[in-house]
Amino acid sequence: MSDSPIHSRDLGRMTLALLIAFALIATGAAYWGVIAAEGLRTRDDNARNVLAEQRIARGAILDRTGEPLALSEQGATGVYVRRYPHPAAASAVGYYSLTYGVAGIEAAYDAALRGDEGRDKADILLDELLHRSPAGSDVRATLDLGVQEAVVAALEGRAGAAVVLDAAAGDVLALVSLPGYDPNTLDAQWDALAADRAASPLLNRATAGLYQPGGAFQTVVLAALLGAQTDLSDGGERLLSRTVEDGRAPVVVGDLTLGCTGDPPGDVLTLANAYAYGCPAPFVAAFEAGLTGDFLWERLRVLGLLDASALAGFQTAAARITQPGSAASEAWAALLAGQGALTVSPLQVAQLAAAIANGGSAAPLRLVDAVHGPGVSDWQAVAGMRQPVAMLRAEVARALERAMGYAAEANAATQQAQGDGYTLYGHSALAYAGPDETPYAWFVGFARSSEGGHAQTMVAVVVVEGERDPAAAARVAGAAFAAAHAR
Repeated sequence: MSDSPIHSRDLGRMTLALLIAFALIATGAAYWGVIAAEGLRTRDDNARNVLAEQRIARGAILDRTGEPLALSEQGATGVYVRRYPHPAAASAVGYYSLTYGVAGIEAAYDAALRGDEGRDKADILLDELLHRSPAGSDVRATLDLGVQEAVVAALEGRAGAAVVLDAAAGDVLALVSLPGYDPNTLDAQWDALAADRAASPLLNRATAGLYQPGGAFQTVVLAALLGAQTDLSDGGERLLSRTVEDGRAPVVVGDLTLGCTGDPPGDVLTLANAYAYGCPAPFVAAFEAGLTGDFLWERLRVLGLLDASALAGFQTAAARITQPGSAASEAWAALLAGQGALTVSPLQVAQLAAAIANGGSAAPLRLVDAVHGPGVSDWQAVAGMRQPVAMLRAEVARALERAMGYAAEANAATQQAQGDGYTLYGHSALAYAGPDETPYAWFVGFARSSEGGHAQTMVAVVVVEGERDPAAAARVAGAAFAAAHAR
């Protein structure tokens, strides 16, 4: 007996429906298994990714002496937990969190630390097929834990920032930002840290904090005045010894009245006296001494104050401002006093100080100098451009060094950075920011020592928030220099 036409049509429809269903399933499998596979694999909520991440033997971060700053410890279940033995180094080391990501050195060298650097797609695929977790490389920081902890201790819990450099190499020996956080408890405290906008503990003040330079800007103006001289064969003596009228006079910027931060000798000041004692009047009147707005603006660009500093893996910042118009404008007067639209990061100022200490050229900054893979004993230097950047003419740098040396001898506040075994060059200053005119104490300078025929020059830039005594910043710098000198 043959099938009826109706049954044949139903069977054909069912077959067609099944074929369409199979085609849709095959298409979906192909899409999710091939086209969208990479997206699925990299989703943050992929449980397999989280488990795989927890089984990575992430490399250690060590300071320049080999002291562990970050390491991974494996539990009984095979899961690794990141531990930070020295929370005082958090502003440089950063953090590693499955929930909140990475920051600091942990972010800058994430590929090396997690073992991805040097692995191609074939290696990654083979490790996945064999369920092998990669082992990360260790990273050696230029950071000196002794210097870092000395700066943190000297700040005594006050808000602020500090950068300590080896002037010749560009190595960052300390990078401090307070208030900070403990990376060991970051996950538990994240919501509170992120919500605290007043203290901003997650902001790295040393690299991304923008501060009013105030009297610290006098070093920049002095650099421009010296740079405008065609003949400095006298070491800048003619300019520095020039008497300035009304050198002690207060300067009014908006609602602020600015005066000397120290007590200069005598009634008649030289430019060197005014700089040493932080008297603003001669610097606000720099255009009357022959400096032009165009020349000063070009100096700001060359000195790196209009662009964010480069430090691998770190978010750095620079003020976004335009050149003021008329030389007689209030905007120029405020800028010359360090109380205008230009704000600076401690990292930017540290590079300027390093250039002065290094004969006019600043070495590129670095916070990591070497890595070594798992099972490898020899350190491999981190590749990168290491050519110094010319910021100042050599004779300008020498004249500035001379002025900073005199300031370190003359100003009682600046002398607080002096210690045994090194010669101090520095400048102390005050700045004011915000509608409530919050004071900030600055120290900008360097210490030069030579023991056993080995010369060392350490730069320190310190900002202490809410502080009216410039000696407070100098004392922090002194603690840094003493620790660096003792290493």
